[in-house]
Amino acid sequence: MGAKAPQRMLPNPLSPPAGYQRDHVLMVLPLVALAGWLIERLWSQPSGSNPLLELVLTTGDPLALACLAVTAVVVAPLFEETLFRGVLLPVLTRYWGAAAGVGLSALVFGLAHLSLGELTPLTLLGLALGWLRLRHGRLGPCVLMHGLWNGLTFLNLILLT
Repeated sequence: MGAKAPQRMLPNPLSPPAGYQRDHVLMVLPLVALAGWLIERLWSQPSGSNPLLELVLTTGDPLALACLAVTAVVVAPLFEETLFRGVLLPVLTRYWGAAAGVGLSALVFGLAHLSLGELTPLTLLGLALGWLRLRHGRLGPCVLMHGLWNGLTFLNLILLT
């Protein structure tokens, strides 16, 4: 019989506690929403919206809404997280370190959405997603958090339209 490795008496200090990802989401999403609200109140220009989004929301076509919801909640988070946290973030952290990598990838993420009024909240979301990626080493939590953010934003747009 082979010798068994001794079991740890204490939990690994580097592993997240139970419910950590949920707590991270519950902490970050309200901060991003608050930043967006503050920018909207302080910024004199409207926060640039997608004309296609406005068209789909105002027509009320259920099929168009369903397609937009799937795109916003599933497709966009998968694509964007693969690009920004799966490809860009590892390259930036390799050359400039974790803090600069997360900061630069978050800024590029915010700028890629082409809306000056939404730059601050989306960059904050990008910071949280980058930190989450480095913390867990996986894209799954980032995709989940990003999808949740987009889903809540989409629901908010539907309720306000």
